[in-house]
Amino acid sequence: MKAAQRIEQALQQIVCQPEHDEALIAEYFSPHYQQWVDGKSLDFDGFVQHMAAVKAATSSVCIEIQAIAENGNEVLTHHRVSVVKPDASEAVIDVFARFTLCEGMIVRCQELTYPLSGAEEDRDLGSRR
Repeated sequence: MKAAQRIEQALQQIVCQPEHDEALIAEYFSPHYQQWVDGKSLDFDGFVQHMAAVKAATSSVCIEIQAIAENGNEVLTHHRVSVVKPDASEAVIDVFARFTLCEGMIVRCQELTYPLSGAEEDRDLGSRR
């Protein structure tokens, strides 16, 4: 499987599914995973906490890939994340990310997020724990 396909699959299976599944995260993300998002740093455990927090704050998450490019083990994405919260309010966030894979596992992500719509409290959805 190509690196870009692996990233798309991870986003769809982990982020877009309503259930929090740490075992599924471990199928895609290295235990040595490091992420930098909007000036904040997360390791693997921090990313697991982040995904749990996103699942708790939303009733659905949808990702639409706007653009994707791959160069060896590096994948760049511009994707749009649309969320619906339990109170039926919505938020849309643009995400620009650079993923690095090693032996098929995601080991690093550098990410910038830009809220397009939603409440002020949703601005941290990209890094919330």
